[in-house]
Amino acid sequence: MKFDRASAPRSQILKATKSLLQKGGVSAVSMRSVAGVIGVSQMMPYKHFPSKDHILMELRLEAFEGLTKQMRKAQGTTEDPYDALVQVSRAYVLFGLAHPNEYRLMFDPWEFDAYERILSDFGESANRESLSWQVNLDVVSAFCAAENLPVSPNAAAHWLWSSLHGALQLHLSRKLVFNVDIQELADIICRSAPASIRAMQLG
Repeated sequence: MKFDRASAPRSQILKATKSLLQKGGVSAVSMRSVAGVIGVSQMMPYKHFPSKDHILMELRLEAFEGLTKQMRKAQGTTEDPYDALVQVSRAYVLFGLAHPNEYRLMFDPWEFDAYERILSDFGESANRESLSWQVNLDVVSAFCAAENLPVSPNAAAHWLWSSLHGALQLHLSRKLVFNVDIQELADIICRSAPASIRAMQLG
């Protein structure tokens, strides 16, 4: 990749970082490697981002915004709580399958070099991470209310979130090897979500 001086430097840095993430994950990203991909001096990225962590956090929040947008779009396709629950669940899975590198950045364990600095610099904008969770909680809560279920919406939402996430993580880590396809497994989870939440009242 060559640095396009007609493009905004920040966008070039983010694009370069995405390419490094695709090839080698978070461990492949450094300010030096980003500069090398673009073809500029090692100090250029520092003019736009204080650290590698700031670049990664920017991309992480961007990914969560994409997931939230896709889930909200699915939520808006129907007024039926049952269908909304299923469609939002599908949207979550489809995002992870379409954007595996972004999904890994969102959920894989990695540590900031200076976490306090990140909290200070990003402030309230870091709350964008919770917006996709809120959509999940909203559709689960609406379903429980419509069905008049004596079930904790928060607990049910955590069950659904962890079920979808677990299936995607197994797929992305290539651990889903026992004769089941991720699409098949995800479809089962999504379609059975309403029945599974109903069954929680019997526990």
